[in-house]
Parts: sequence; C-alpha cells; structure tokens
Amino acid sequence: MSFRPFSLGDALLLQRLRSVSTPLQIERILLESISPVRTALRSRFPWYRHSSFTYVLRQEENGLAREGLIQLRIRPHAHEADVTLLSPALDAPQGHPAIWQKLLTYSAKNIFTKNVCRLFSDLPDQPLLVNTFRQAGFVPLTQVTIWRLDSAQLAPSDSTVRPQRAADAPDLEQLYQRITPKPVQQLEMGMTPNSPEEDRIPPILANPHHVHMSRYVLDNDPGPGLAGAVQILWGKRSAWIRLWVDTNNPDPHNARLLLNFALQRIDEAPHVSRAYIGVRAYQTGLNAHLNDHGFAPFTDRMLMVRNILQWQRRTVDHRMPALEAVQEAVPGSLAMPKFERRRLHLPDFGGVQTDCRPLHLPDTQRQSNADGLQYAEACAHRRHRPAPTRPAAAHRTRGRH
Repeated sequence: MSFRPFSLGDALLLQRLRSVSTPLQIERILLESISPVRTALRSRFPWYRHSSFTYVLRQEENGLAREGLIQLRIRPHAHEADVTLLSPALDAPQGHPAIWQKLLTYSAKNIFTKNVCRLFSDLPDQPLLVNTFRQAGFVPLTQVTIWRLDSAQLAPSDSTVRPQRAADAPDLEQLYQRITPKPVQQLEMGMTPNSPEEDRIPPILANPHHVHMSRYVLDNDPGPGLAGAVQILWGKRSAWIRLWVDTNNPDPHNARLLLNFALQRIDEAPHVSRAYIGVRAYQTGLNAHLNDHGFAPFTDRMLMVRNILQWQRRTVDHRMPALEAVQEAVPGSLAMPKFERRRLHLPDFGGVQTDCRPLHLPDTQRQSNADGLQYAEACAHRRHRPAPTRPAAAHRTRGRH
C-alpha cells in the first residue's frame, strides 16, 4: 500500500477523481469557489506548504479500496486543521468507506508532524458518512442547520452596535463561555501541544477560513461586559453570519438587534445577494427570528473533531519516598556454634572403627542426641551382625566324605 503526499505524477489521478469528490467545510465552499487541482498544485510550492496538504492513496492489489485522495487545511495561528475534501465519494461507483477510513487515519498520522492537535470536519448529516468518520476516530461536536436568505425587508438598526476593538477580547471570551455548553467547549478548545499552560483561543476570536471578516459587538447596558457579538464573513457573491448571543434568553431584543444590523451591512455591500447563517443544536431559539426575516432551511451538517496526541517533553518533579531513621538499633545474635573436639568410641561394626565428634551443645540437647545415637548404633548392630552357623549341615557334609 502507498500513502504519500501529492506529487506532479498524480495529476492525472487528481483530474479523474475531481468529478467524484465530496467537498467539506461548507462555510468556505459557499463563500468562494475552491478548485481541488489548484489546492493540490499549491501544496507543491514552498510558500503554500504551511497551510494546505494533499495526500494520495494507491493500492493496486486491493480490489475494493484502490485509490483515493484527501485534502487538509491548517487554520491560521492555531494548532488545528480542517478536512476540506475526500475523493472518491461514497456514492460513486469506485467509492468505498474503507478508502475514507484509510485516508483519515494516515492523514492524521502525517499531520501530527505539523504540530496539529485537533482535526475538524464539516460533513453532511448522513448516517453512512458520520459512521465512517466515527470509525476513523472522530466524535460528533454538534449538529448545524444552514439557513439561506435571498432577499429580506430590513428594519432600522440600533446605533449601540459598534465595531470590535482589541480590548474586547476578554469580554468576548467570557461571552463564549457563557453561551456555549461545556461539552462543546471541551471539544472545540483543547490543550496546545507546546505547553499545557498556554492560553487557548476560543472560536469567537478566530478566523479559520482566511477570508475577510467584519466584527461587531453589542454592549451590555445593565452592567459590564458584552451582550452579544456578530461577525460577517465576506465572499464574492454571498456572506456568512456568525451570531454570538444567548439564544435561550426569553427576551429576543439582543438577537434581533444583531441580526438586523448584520443584514443591513450585507445589503449595503455591492455584488452580495445572498446570506447564510448556521444554527447549532443548542441555538434553536434563533429559528423563529430567522423565519421572521425570510430565511429558509438549506441543509443539515454535522461537525466532528478528532484529537491528535502530541509528545511533550518537560521537567516533572518526581520525588522518591525516603525511609524513616531508626532511633535505637536492636543487636541480633550472630554467634556461630562451636564444636567440642572429643572422641566418642563406638563398637566395631564389621571391622570398621567409627569416630564421631559431637557438636558443643547444651547438656539437655547433648543427652537427647546421645540417646538417639545409642538407638542408631543398636539398629546398625542388628543389621550387620554375622549370621548363625548351621552345625547340622556341616555334619551331614562330613558323613558324605
């Protein structure tokens, strides 16, 4: 099996798979036209290698999963990347889930060397596609419904919405933590591979698509902080609205105010005739406002993420437990036993003289050993004493002669 980065020799394969590919990352697709061939060729130039990568899978010996292609894009100023294209599509004649699983698995191993710790995917909410990504190590982040607006009747906007400033970053981070569920925060924001103590950038402060983005905030009148924020990502023919507001608030004033302001800015922009907005599963309170402004559901998507483990080398304070000191040491008895060099003459057993040197033991133990020795001598004497003579047999022998 061959899994390698794209080379110029794979141009024919790329051209053949281009028509049966599945583009992902719908925000970027709707804002600008993306050519897989141009993206793959750019990856061969040094000034583009740091952002987009194309990998090719070829295995001629496999009849089902023979060839495929995947494209990744690293987000600017972040340790994150997006899966932007997979080919061939699962519904294509030569498509198979095994191709996607191998492409996703091997690309995660290769993107590991680029200091990437999270890999995101934005794919259609279909069971076959979602299960294929699950088997490759991805977990669902949230469901998203894309709404589209072609024309609308705009209401006058409030002047309390102002452009975002650099000093608003702490308040925007607090706004993100207040309106986003904890499980989603844990999946979207992970530890960076360089240092666990390094500050994490929330999505409300990031621009993951390399496009022009306008940022506006709404001040909180009753107290400090921000009541909401709106961001507009500009494309050639369309615009994408990112609305950051508490959608579960019974008072819809802030949500309507920010939405009206964004639609007015889009209406004033030349050559922009369509607006899109993504509503996550925990933002269903926006649906009624979007219906009132003329939006209509366009498609359903599933956001998924895979965490990529990174090696870390740092100093760890690992202390070994010490033994407690003993105040007084108790001396032990290590005296060796002494032998008493005294001969003990035993009876002669068959002409063999036995010489025994007993141990130097206490009187009671010595007497016990002596009794045992006498018993052993008596048993040995019975075993080795000569057999009695038979005179009757000898008399008969002499009578024969």
